[in-house]
Amino acid sequence: MKSESTPLITFPPTSLAELRKLPSLLKRGELSLPMGKRLLVALCAMLDDPRLVATHSITELAQVTGVSPASLTRLAKLLGFRGFVQFQALFRHSLSEPGRYYSVQASALVNTHEDVPVSDRLNQHLDVQVGNLSRTTAQLNERNLRQAAEVLVKARRVRISGRRQSYGLAVMFSYMLGLLREQVSVVGSAGEGQAQALAELDTRDVLVMFGSEPYSRDSVMLAQVASQRRLPLLTLTDSHHSPLAQLAEISLISSGDSPLYTNSMIATQFLAETLLLQVARLLGDTAVEQLSRREELINRLNDEF
Repeated sequence: MKSESTPLITFPPTSLAELRKLPSLLKRGELSLPMGKRLLVALCAMLDDPRLVATHSITELAQVTGVSPASLTRLAKLLGFRGFVQFQALFRHSLSEPGRYYSVQASALVNTHEDVPVSDRLNQHLDVQVGNLSRTTAQLNERNLRQAAEVLVKARRVRISGRRQSYGLAVMFSYMLGLLREQVSVVGSAGEGQAQALAELDTRDVLVMFGSEPYSRDSVMLAQVASQRRLPLLTLTDSHHSPLAQLAEISLISSGDSPLYTNSMIATQFLAETLLLQVARLLGDTAVEQLSRREELINRLNDEF
């Protein structure tokens, strides 16, 4: 298959992160491939559990996914690979090799030698972010948004987690939600560690997790343990096939495509603020009263200039 590309995916995909975008693109009609429903379902199953592809032969994988070996070969070629072996190699490489997400992104950035005016680069970046916001809004399910807000309103305690770059999102979300209700905090912020934070929670509480490609192993393990303990889990992540979304009762999905050397957080922050707006609406007068009490304390401490 001749190599083709769209603004969001290249054929053949060069990483699982890129391949995970494909189902959503197909469902939204932004990409057209002659792929039947059964084959798409099989691909989604493989993206949900990459080890299936990495550790199974084509015959074994066909049995697990419910399609024929010939169909798996056709899928691989449809995606631009020479065959199943090359398709499988992508999954094996992703699971066995050290992450190179940041340096690969940076290399693409610094190796662009085009003499483009700063204003043009600014507009290009703006266009990318507008696209991220548009895709995030398009795939935001109103029912999921309301469910997520209701969970945050009704939970006895809310604990929020994010690792590396996502930690900043967790802290910001914790502060903003804490203005509206009590018993909100970031996991590990008091030095108690993840185990202690989980030990305090039960089915009356909720764990909110931020995370996107490249996913933190600590975040995935925390989500796995929370799921095993049957703790309510709400995730804000970048794909329905992310390891966090697979473990959550409710997931809100944002798009983070960007030439930046790390994943962009603009659409995720937009999604978080959209959720907080819904929480405030559900709380109604209770939110206003809580904010008034906070304002009184701020004034007493003379904490506003």
